[in-house]
Amino acid sequence: MADISDIREAIERIKTLSRHTKKIVKTLQEYEKMLDDRVENAYLLQKKMVEIEKILSASPAPDLKKSLAEWVENEKAATLKAAEDFRFQLGQQLKTMFAKDGIKLRGQYPVLRLGMFTLKISFEFGDAVLFFGPEVEKIRSKISLHPKTIYDTVKQYDSEMRTDPADLESVYQDLVRAYQRCLKTSDRSGGDKLLISEVLREYVFIRQPKQFGIDARRENFREYPRIKLSYMLFQLRDSRMAEQNMRLHVATFDATVDKSRSFWVPDNEDGDGTHYEYISFEEMH
Repeated sequence: MADISDIREAIERIKTLSRHTKKIVKTLQEYEKMLDDRVENAYLLQKKMVEIEKILSASPAPDLKKSLAEWVENEKAATLKAAEDFRFQLGQQLKTMFAKDGIKLRGQYPVLRLGMFTLKISFEFGDAVLFFGPEVEKIRSKISLHPKTIYDTVKQYDSEMRTDPADLESVYQDLVRAYQRCLKTSDRSGGDKLLISEVLREYVFIRQPKQFGIDARRENFREYPRIKLSYMLFQLRDSRMAEQNMRLHVATFDATVDKSRSFWVPDNEDGDGTHYEYISFEEMH
């Protein structure tokens, strides 16, 4: 006659087997859904396969592992081929998408250049990191390796960083005001060089809406990301209103790695640029 402890042990083994069975079924179903587009989901499928193998290795049912072993190997081979196809298709699709906007895709995996942006791709982890400039300012990480997702992400930041040309005159005047305020607080003379980061900090304060001055809460604060300020300086320098008076002074090597002292500013729309440490305005008569 079976001891009650044996029955309890059997129950626990069945419960454990049931949990593993449910887990592997759920994971296989998720894998199956991604097979609708094996090529585009190639790297997601590879990640999921690692998960499947991990679950199978911990399974208390050796027959299950054995029965799925051949399927696992076949799927790994098929997904590897799909991943190779995906690498080719990703580059081609990105090239076509951005060409419509006049943006040329340059470079080669894992680093691609898209105008003023750099895309660093990790096929191993199935995602990408977006930088402003040549890996100067990290903007966003863990971007899914779907062409449309990458395109939409780049276009979003490209749109957000640009100042409306119609606003450039007021932007320039506020930047001059910020420079003059900083001159006054540091007891310096007109035309002197000031840290670009200090002047831009004062500029951001000047550009805040009236409501922020009344009630300095987060929801009343207008954000100015570094990439917007960097591109703003490029737009101003590229415009005629600033070419006579605004001067940007190249940063020392040490300052280029210190974000509190320098700003990378584009030289053109292709992503070439220079780190600047100081800014000055010649006295206007």
